[in-house]
Amino acid sequence: MERSGGRDRRTEWGSRVGEFDYAAAITHTRERLSDLGVTAEVGNLANAAAVGITQFVWRNGPIENAHAGARGRRNNLHDGVMFARNTWVYHQALEAVNSTEQYALLRFEKRILDRELIWPGTSGTLTQFGYGALGEIKKYAKKCIDYLMYLQETFSHEEFLLLAALHGFGAWDLFGMPAWEPRVRAAMDRLREQDPGFVERLKTVYEIDFSDYLKQAPAVVHDDLPEVERALLNAPYELGAEALDWFAWNPVLDRRP
Repeated sequence: MERSGGRDRRTEWGSRVGEFDYAAAITHTRERLSDLGVTAEVGNLANAAAVGITQFVWRNGPIENAHAGARGRRNNLHDGVMFARNTWVYHQALEAVNSTEQYALLRFEKRILDRELIWPGTSGTLTQFGYGALGEIKKYAKKCIDYLMYLQETFSHEEFLLLAALHGFGAWDLFGMPAWEPRVRAAMDRLREQDPGFVERLKTVYEIDFSDYLKQAPAVVHDDLPEVERALLNAPYELGAEALDWFAWNPVLDRRP
């Protein structure tokens, strides 16, 4: 199959095999992920691959440049919107890597580049949030998908998942990885005021009064903590971008023990 424009993925990417030691990368990734509790045998390798694909195709591309700069402020592409979007993209990536259909990655590409689709958890679209960078976002995502399709066609399914997961090493404790659940459980203990050590650390290290900090939490935190826990564990975007904006870079959801 060729992409629009007549580019043959296998010709374009196959010529680059000699530039990268895939065998070494597969071995290294398998060992590294095993240390994190991720293996094909356990059944969570696809999840790690989905995290890697999210980071590679979406999170670390032009959309992040837009988010981090003046364009992001103009487009209201704040941390909560990114949190919602990234976790939704992860679910689309997971569906694609678990699919037995031949061109699932192309459907994944089409879905995340849909300019009119309302982003779950928000009231905006790619056209609105990515305004001024739409061409860059599309070009970058397509290039990444081309590469992933080359890997998928060239290697075994497990090897493809390992190579896809390679791009998510920096996200070892984000949504979709084994360390995410302990992060959320710890956050729930803190929000239920069952972690006095955390409260003391906030006060002594950061000079933050936790009771005052908690007053700034979105209504759902005060009204329905079980729903917050359920959403954070399964589909954070269901909380909505405004609520997630409070959780983004929040010491309550700190990565450290």
